[in-house]
Amino acid sequence: MKDHIVRVANEAEFILNRQRAEDVHKHAEFESNCAQYAADKREEEKMCDHLISAAKHRDHVTANQLKQKILNILTNKHGAWGTMSQSQLHDFWRLDYWEDDLRRRRRFVRNPFGSTHPDVSLKALEDYGQSPIPEYTAS
Repeated sequence: MKDHIVRVANEAEFILNRQRAEDVHKHAEFESNCAQYAADKREEEKMCDHLISAAKHRDHVTANQLKQKILNILTNKHGAWGTMSQSQLHDFWRLDYWEDDLRRRRRFVRNPFGSTHPDVSLKALEDYGQSPIPEYTAS
């Protein structure tokens, strides 16, 4: 009878050890699956963030180009409010960093805020000892 109890106890211990080993293995597999799932989700989120930022950049560039086109239409002397009698002394241009379909990177665009900087030329004349308004003598 005692041998039977010992055998049953040993068999029970063996079964419990096997179940414990299975539990440890399943737990490790679950943790591995969770880590893989989290890594996949991080990668997917990173890709979504990249796509969103690329779309924002594209929209920003398109908006700036449209704004520049509208400003050019409005400020052009041949544009919406321009008249042929309206004559400006100077047309001002600026170098714009822009990329078109042919991958050209710079272009000239009209600068409505341009200036001839008259105070700079007056200061340069004063530095050289000349008067800003030349004096003419009748001979």
